[in-house]
Amino acid sequence: MLNPTFAIDSPESGVEMPPLRRYPFNQMGVGDSIFIDDFRIAQSARVSAINYTKRHDLAWKFSIRKMENGWRIFRVH
Repeated sequence: MLNPTFAIDSPESGVEMPPLRRYPFNQMGVGDSIFIDDFRIAQSARVSAINYTKRHDLAWKFSIRKMENGWRIFRVH
């Protein structure tokens, strides 16, 4: 997977939102998640989420969970 695109899975709307950046952290609400099927990319996204919150001085928290066919990164706070 060279240039994956990601969309937010929102439990409230059930609608996928198109990404503006590689990882759409700026569009994620609490409870939203992105699914990634490659572990290395999931780890990269997790680190990117941490850096995003630091760069923008946000109190957001992200969590990564192993799923059946990959990993999901959730915004938990």
